[in-house]
Amino acid sequence: MRAKFIKAFILAILLFSAAVFFLPLLIVLTNSFMSSFEVLNRYSLRIIPSNDFGTNGVIHFVEFGVIPRMATFSQYDALLFQTRVYIGYFYNSLKLVTPIVAGHLLIAIPAAYAFEVSSFKFKEAVFFIYIVIMLLPLQVTLVPNFIIAEFLNINGSYLAIILPAIFNPFGVFLVRQYLKGFPREYIEAAKLDGAGHFRILKSVTLPLVMPAVAALTILIFIDYWNVVDQTVIFIHDSTKKPMSVYLAYLAKDIDIGVAFAASCFYMLPAVIVFLFGQDYMVEGIQLSGLK
Repeated sequence: MRAKFIKAFILAILLFSAAVFFLPLLIVLTNSFMSSFEVLNRYSLRIIPSNDFGTNGVIHFVEFGVIPRMATFSQYDALLFQTRVYIGYFYNSLKLVTPIVAGHLLIAIPAAYAFEVSSFKFKEAVFFIYIVIMLLPLQVTLVPNFIIAEFLNINGSYLAIILPAIFNPFGVFLVRQYLKGFPREYIEAAKLDGAGHFRILKSVTLPLVMPAVAALTILIFIDYWNVVDQTVIFIHDSTKKPMSVYLAYLAKDIDIGVAFAASCFYMLPAVIVFLFGQDYMVEGIQLSGLK
C-alpha cells in the first residue's frame, strides 16, 4: 500500500511538473491564433482603487484565457506573406546553425575515435583538459573568443560564432563516452583485413555510434538555434542577427498577435528535429552515461 502511494505521489509530481512546463508552450500556440485585440483583452490588467474597500493601495485583477474565442490565421499571413522581415531573420538562424552542426560532427566524431583507439601517451591528460573547458561557463569563454575573433578579423561575422561552436569539446566527450563500450574486436578484425583508420571509422565505427551522433546533432541544433549571448556580442549588424535575438524586439515593433505567431513558428524546427530523433537521443545519452 505504501509503495502504491509513493508511486502515485511521484506520478502526481511528474504530471504537475509537465503541466507547468507545457503551459507556456500551450499559451504561445493558442495565442498565435488570436487577434491582437483578443490577446490584449484576455490578458488585460485591471486596477481598482482599493479605497473603495477601505484599504490603501490597489487591487489587481488579471483576465486569463487560453482557448481563442475566434481562431484566425491572419497573424501567420502577416508574418509570412505580408512582410519579409521575419523570413530574413529566420534565414539568418539557418545560416548560423547549419554549418555549426555539420562542422561540429565532422570534428567531434574523428576526434572521439582518435581519443579512444590511439596509443598517445598523454591522451587522457588532453581529454581532461577537454572536460575542464567544457565545464567552463559561457561567460568565461566569451572573452578569449572575442580576443581571437579580433585577431582573426572576423568579429562582426558569423565565423566568430561558428568556429568556437565547431570546436566545442562537448561533442568529443559525448561520442567518446559512447565509444568506451565499443567492441574492440571489430576494429582489430578490420585491421587484419587491411583497413585503415579512415575506413574503420567510416564503415565500422560510425554505423554503430549513430545513436550518439543523432543525440549530439539534436543537442547542438537546439543549443545554437536558441543562441543569444554570442550573437549580441559578435554580430553588430542588426540585419544579420538570428531570429532568437529578433524575437526579443518583435513585440515592440509589430502587434502582439504576430509576435505570438512568430514565436510559435520559430519553435517548429526544433520540435521537428526533436520528434524525429528523440528515440536516438534517449538511447545515445543513456548509453553514453552508462559507458
